[in-house]
Parts: sequence; structure tokens; C-alpha cells
Amino acid sequence: MTPEAEVFIDRFENIHDEVKGALQGMSAEELNWSPTDSETNSPCALATHIAGTEGMSIHQVIGGIDIHRDRDAEFAAKDSTVADLVALLDRTLETSRRVLGGLSADELGATREFRAGEPPVQVRWVLVNLIGHLGQHLGHLSLTKQVYEAGKR
Repeated sequence: MTPEAEVFIDRFENIHDEVKGALQGMSAEELNWSPTDSETNSPCALATHIAGTEGMSIHQVIGGIDIHRDRDAEFAAKDSTVADLVALLDRTLETSRRVLGGLSADELGATREFRAGEPPVQVRWVLVNLIGHLGQHLGHLSLTKQVYEAGKR
């Protein structure tokens, strides 16, 4: 494994740890609650989308593994338990480790089609973009938890 891949894996591990930490102790009500009826998402939907986005970017775009993603279903996800979501995140991270751990330095610099009809992008760009995207959703998850808890006081 290249040192660069190790750095990327470490960052994804940290994000997963933070997401799982935010989910710990959430009740079924809290997991499925969102601040508004539209334009916001529940912690369950956010955690499911985090796994889906990572799977799409790393497993499919970089690794060539067809994940049969249903993005709309990610945002409609509900009724999962904390244990279900942790297991989903763990499975996702394990596959991400395998894909990234198998990349050479040359492969990290290779290009892939990220979005149909757009120019290919470097694998490194996919990973940096993904870290930012997952970080945004981690922030959404943390804020949703804070708003829920404030409303229960």
C-alpha cells in the first residue's frame, strides 16, 4: 500500500468513527427525525447516504465494482437501528480499504469518469472531493442531533 493511500484510508476511518460516534445512543425516533419536512435529512438518511456516496466514489468509480446505487433510496432511508447503520458503515469502509489499499501511485494519478458527460478526473480528485462531501454530511448529522436534543429540553 502506498503512503498516500494510507493517508486517504486514515481520513475515511476518522470520518466513519465520527459518524458512528454521533449515532451512538440515538433512539429510533431520533434516528428518523429531521428538522423540517423538506430540505433536511434524518440521521438515518445521512448515514445511509454517507455509505452510498463512499461506495459510489470509491467502490464503483475507482474500483470498478458496480454497487447498484439508488441515491433516492438513501435519502428515504428510515427504521434502521444504530447497529444496522454501524454495520453498513463498517462494510463500506472495509471495501474502501481493499480498493484503496490495492492502488499504486500511478493508479492514484489515473483518471476516471466521475459523472457521465463530464471530463474524466484524477482518482486523487475523487478522494479529496469525497472527503469534503462526507465532512459536510457529518456536519449535517451533528447539527441535526444538536437541534433534536435542544428540542427535547
